[in-house]
Formats: sequence, structure tokens, C-alpha cells
Amino acid sequence: MMNMKLYFSNLEDPRQKTKTQHDLLEIIAMTIIAVAGDCDGWDEIEDFCTENEEWLRKKIGLKLEYGIPSADTFARVWSKLDSKEFKKSFMQWAGSIRKKIKGEVLSIDGKTSRGSEDEEHSAIHMVSAWLHDQKIVLGQIAVPEKTNEITAVPDLVKMLEIEDCIVTADAMSCQKEIVKEIIKKKADYVIGLKGNQETLLEYAELLFTDYLKNPGLYNDITVTETLNVGHGRIEKRTYRLSEDLSGFEQRKLWKGLKAVGMVHSVITDKKTGEITEDDRYYISSLSDIETFARAVRQHWGIEASLHHVLDVSFSEDDSKIHKDHAPDNLAVIRHFVLSALAFLDVGKKNVSALRKRKMCGRNPQLLLLALDRILPPHPSL
Repeated sequence: MMNMKLYFSNLEDPRQKTKTQHDLLEIIAMTIIAVAGDCDGWDEIEDFCTENEEWLRKKIGLKLEYGIPSADTFARVWSKLDSKEFKKSFMQWAGSIRKKIKGEVLSIDGKTSRGSEDEEHSAIHMVSAWLHDQKIVLGQIAVPEKTNEITAVPDLVKMLEIEDCIVTADAMSCQKEIVKEIIKKKADYVIGLKGNQETLLEYAELLFTDYLKNPGLYNDITVTETLNVGHGRIEKRTYRLSEDLSGFEQRKLWKGLKAVGMVHSVITDKKTGEITEDDRYYISSLSDIETFARAVRQHWGIEASLHHVLDVSFSEDDSKIHKDHAPDNLAVIRHFVLSALAFLDVGKKNVSALRKRKMCGRNPQLLLLALDRILPPHPSL
């Protein structure tokens, strides 16, 4: 059997012992495997495991003493299993496979699972911490509504090992308590700045507006540019960073604050020639312009690398699983599988996670390769 005990041995089985047949660790293993094999609902997971029962015994090492659980059993177990404890197990696993790289970008952002909402249940809003280069969700926390991100992000930061990382987040996380927690964890930050911090935003806007009019007066402002051509667009971005905070009286209230930044984007549609421009502002504990620019670029990528993939490749917004802890737990399962598929070599370039899932569903050997990254075999099990 795969090395489940290393990650899930502390989970408390929510079922009554006298009425329990199927092993909890085997149910967890089967669910992860079936989701990696292109299954999204309990019926599909049951069908996949039934069709591959012998393979699960021989190749995965499951005992399956009572055969394959029914779809109702899968649903019941995942709805009752404590989602907070399951997330703790997930974070133990994520910490075990990540490499600690100085200066790696860790983006924190939230996503609402629209399909988890019905007349009785609010939509699950999952705030996740995403390591861009390693394609790992390092941890996550669920909140009932998007507005609760402000209180959720400090709690998430407290749970994570983020020393030497650069934490990026959007303007909703531009809060004194959040930057305080990031600095306490010996990490840096680059965080979006909007109207929720009116005084700070006004300072940044006035500073860079005056700089653009009188650049010769601002020798301390550093600048770099990027140019990207693709998807029918030409994207030019100019990054500016200033350590001059002398005119911002509240600067000492923001732990680690060293600079404010501005990013000016010019996007040209190659077909129509239409040009759109945009200015964004940031606060940062960084003083190096190239590192600042890299962090900003990678944060923009979380939408494509994580949220978009969950919707398109895992149909997360279409999921109709609502009951109790089930939608929360299944969201974590998707994070497991996303990490498994990220570096799976299928012999072709630029293969989407959706296509990889379908290939794994048809090819058990490929599925084994994917699973090796997230749940490697262990000789003692």
C-alpha cells in the first residue's frame, strides 16, 4: 500500500467502530487515485475503483477486505471527516515533498467554488497558498465568504513554514496584521494596494505621479521592464520601486515595509490594434527591483496555474457536492492531484491537467507515475 500512514495516521475515523467495514486510509487512497484518474463524483469514484479492483490490490497494495465501498459510503465518510484535521495532514504531506528555496514566491489567494452553494449551504471560499515553481499548494483554509479572507490569511500564514519565501497577495490582504505575521515568519512580502488603504495608496500615487513628471528628482527609484508576445497580445510592463517612505507618517505601523511599487501595463491587441493601459500599486518588504518584478509576475500567474486549472480540469465550479465537510475535503483532494499532475511527463509538451487526467484514467501505468510524486510506496506498508 502507498505510504498513507505517514500523512493520515492522526486522522480520527468519524464512523462508529461497530458499524465500520472499509478502512479509512484505503478510502482516502482510493479517492485520490480515482480523482487523478478523471473522476469527479462519488458514483464515478465507485465505478473507477470497481473496474480497477484487482489493480488496486496488486499495484497499490490495498487489502480491500470488504471489497469496494459504495458511492454512499464514500460520500458519508468524506462528509463526516473533520476537514480541519484533513488539511493538517495535507500540510504535513506538502511540507515533506517541497524543497525550501530561498526567495521562492508563495502566492496567497482565494477562490469560490460556485457549485458548492445551494439553498442550504453557502459556497465554499478556499484561500490557498501556492508555490509557483514547485506547483504545490502548501496549505489552505476555507471561509464561508470572500470577505472573510481578511481574517483567514493571518491564520493561514501562522500554519505555514514560509521562512525565506516571498509572500504575494492581492489588495484585500493589505492589512497590518497580515504583514506582521509574514515578517514574524521571517518571510518577505509583495502585496497589492488599493482603496482599502486610502492613505497609503494616496502616498504611492502622488509619489509616482510626481516622479513621472520630474524623474530627475528621484534618483532612488529603480525601474525594469518586461515584454511578452503571445495569445494575440503584446504585453509591456514597467515596474518601478521606491524606498522613499519619508512622507508616509504611518510607515512604522507596517512591519517590514521598505518600499512602494508601481506597475504600468500596456497591452496591445495584435488583431485590432486596441491598446489598454493599467496602473497597479504595491507595498513590499523588498528593495530589489528585479525580485519585486518577479514576485508580481508570478502572483498574476496563480489564476492560470491554480484557479483556472481547478475550474477547467477538475470542474470545481460545477461540483454539486454540498454536504457538511465533503466539499471542503474534496477541494483538498484536488490540490493533491494537481500537484501529482504538474510534473507528470506524458511524452508531449504543453499537455493540460485535464488531458493528463483523462490519460491517467485510461493508462494505469501513467497513473502510477503520477501517484509516485504525492504518495510514494513504502516497504513497511
